[in-house]
Amino acid sequence: MKVPSVQKRLNGQNTKARLLQTTEILFAAKGVAGVTMRGVAQRANTNLASVSYHFGSKEAMVLEMIKSKIEPINATRRKRLAQAKLKHPDNPLTTVQIFRALIRPVGEQVEKELRNQSGILEIISRSFTEPASFLEKVHKRFFGELSQVFMNELKFAHPLANEEDLYWNYHFAVSSMLGALAQHKRICDFSSGRCNENSIQEMIERLIIFVSQGFEAGIKNKK
Repeated sequence: MKVPSVQKRLNGQNTKARLLQTTEILFAAKGVAGVTMRGVAQRANTNLASVSYHFGSKEAMVLEMIKSKIEPINATRRKRLAQAKLKHPDNPLTTVQIFRALIRPVGEQVEKELRNQSGILEIISRSFTEPASFLEKVHKRFFGELSQVFMNELKFAHPLANEEDLYWNYHFAVSSMLGALAQHKRICDFSSGRCNENSIQEMIERLIIFVSQGFEAGIKNKK
């Protein structure tokens, strides 16, 4: 009696994974407005009732897909930050160390998915085109608490800085990260071939230095 129950559960898990993968493909191609529960069901070779059972609504389905892509990256970010703090228990982290923990994990994921037609890179690109109301939900759910964790480290690293400067500079740093990742394929044409668009690791290291120095340059009151 237990075997069919286990098999049914596994089948359900496989169906949900297939639905999330299909949602990712459609979201990357069409954005949230172009994703429909019926369209996902048809492409995933299942029925609308199955989609409703697993997610309940289109928005919940898209958010669950984004969660599956973002949460592993955020977990790595927290882990890297904690590791950096363990190595320097008596001193604040440097700006570079903080932004390395924030930026490198997403760069590593982009590098893994570079040859895929869909992935984290397409989701990042969509952050520039989706409705503000939807993006606010995404930020609050997946980045609000994380941003505060990193902001606390930046405040600790710059105790004399005006908090307004810190928040503006963090905003500029994150925007630079998103823009650089979303538009990285343009660098080859822009540089007439001098820069390799596929060298994600090199781009990430340059980006970390760029945003760290820009962050510090934008602080009016320093030690």
